Amino acid sequence: MRVAVDGIYFGRLTGMAGGEFAALAAAAGADGVNWPFAEGYAEPGNPTSWEASAAALRKRGLAVVSMAAATQNSAVAGEEEGFRAEIAAIAQAAPLLGSRLIDCWPRMAEGATKPDSQRVLASNIEAVAPVLERAGLVIAFEFEPGTAVERYAEALEAFGPLPSLARLTADTYHINRAGDGLVAAAKAMGNRLGIIHISGSHRGEPGSAGDTCDHEGFVRAAREAGYTGDLVLQYAPPEDLADSLKRAVELCRGIVERAG
Repeated sequence: MRVAVDGIYFGRLTGMAGGEFAALAAAAGADGVNWPFAEGYAEPGNPTSWEASAAALRKRGLAVVSMAAATQNSAVAGEEEGFRAEIAAIAQAAPLLGSRLIDCWPRMAEGATKPDSQRVLASNIEAVAPVLERAGLVIAFEFEPGTAVERYAEALEAFGPLPSLARLTADTYHINRAGDGLVAAAKAMGNRLGIIHISGSHRGEPGSAGDTCDHEGFVRAAREAGYTGDLVLQYAPPEDLADSLKRAVELCRGIVERAG
């Protein structure tokens, strides 16, 4: 199980371009990254940047464990064409970067209802499934309070009728703050689990002082349920980002080792 660093939280949101973020992740000792499909990283409409990103990451020994969609409009009515075009483009870029998973966040538009948003999401998944299947990719959607799918049980119900390449992104922080048990969630998600985002209950370094999440139990249960993927560090960027990520990578390696 590889430990990766999120290019959204620790790259784009901190104002870093791709090269600077890759250097940060490598210096932290990470095995890989969640790489944004966005300007400064794998740039939309610019295959040259995809190849350049792949070469730079290989040089630093970093795998692309997932690629992050940038627009986050998978559940927004009226944005279907744009979302589907973005996923089709990522499906071209991902193989060049060695990734087989696209990571999405199904935001819910202001004033929209959850049932309507879930219908848009399902329609979009059905529409992009043939493209993803041809490319050998899966797509994962992060459930959390305030989005089109908020908790793991709701997500499993919504995704039940959908193609098996549609998976879930499980963030330990969001599962915990929703009041759900991490171990129970991992067992229930089984082969619907696409990627794990790991963060402390305090939205800091996982396994650090004050974190109450049972990360070891979650990772153990996920493995027992058949999960063979990776951990992506995603937490609130502190001022001492470089040192924090080094600590977090080591903390995660300890979690994985103790989970057995």
